[in-house]
Amino acid sequence: MLMMESRASDKQYITRDIEARNLLLFLIIAFGWSWFCWGLFIFDVLTMPIGAGTSELETGSAGVIDWIFLLLSPFGPTFSAFIVTWKNKGKMGIKRLWKRFWNRDIGYKWFSMIIIIPILVFAPAYLLFGIIEGEFTELEWMSFAAPELIIVPIIMNIFHGGSSEEFGWRGYSLPRLQAKWNALGSSIILGIIWALWHIPLWYLPPNPRTSSFIVWMGKVILLSILLTWIFNNTNGNILAAVLTHAMFNAMSDLFPSSNLYQYVVRIPVVLIIILIFGYKTLIREQTQDQSCNGKNSRPQERL
Repeated sequence: MLMMESRASDKQYITRDIEARNLLLFLIIAFGWSWFCWGLFIFDVLTMPIGAGTSELETGSAGVIDWIFLLLSPFGPTFSAFIVTWKNKGKMGIKRLWKRFWNRDIGYKWFSMIIIIPILVFAPAYLLFGIIEGEFTELEWMSFAAPELIIVPIIMNIFHGGSSEEFGWRGYSLPRLQAKWNALGSSIILGIIWALWHIPLWYLPPNPRTSSFIVWMGKVILLSILLTWIFNNTNGNILAAVLTHAMFNAMSDLFPSSNLYQYVVRIPVVLIIILIFGYKTLIREQTQDQSCNGKNSRPQERL
């Protein structure tokens, strides 16, 4: 019994307590910072650079202050994770949070999943869209003369999307949610919160989004489940979550298609993972001998 409790405490993808007050404080800071920054652009206090978020960006169309707030706006979840961790755990907590990010012990198997799963989700959706709609969007990045069209989006999304959010969503929030709910339930709750955090993006000038937010939220919830699957199976590795988030963002640009076709592919992928790995932890069951002898049985630092 003592051995089982010891192994349970070594799981970095779960904490002993949901820490409701700290989680609420985390959400207030995460939402507050990002919504404040985005609000400055929505209410024309700051100027949105022309072509922001596209390949037609004009860097000189906005001032230094505009750029600072624009670049820092999505870092609310990560800033909040470090602030709340420092408040409750001090310098040692900050070191542990950073160590869970700067942990390259992902393993070849899961590193392969980080690369393969986003491609398996977006490439078939792109093909279905082209075949059924009769119109294939030109993929400029397929030219061997332009490898930067693949590399640059991935690198940019590691910093602006992955690192700016995943310290908070997966690094801080998910382990605490899983202290009370199973992996699937935690993923759905976090997916809803994660989607709501994006609401101001529907109003950013000069071209507010016109797609349905509710439909988009469903895609985010499905992605949240996939990220939990990766996160839990790498024992709470924040770097794995950052890379997965970055790959999904990059693939959405590299293989453009509509929400409908992305749902057609993403739903069965998620269902297969749930059926194989189980909804409780999204980790395949191991026997006691396997868990004692396996790689993940070595001691881990607590959150």
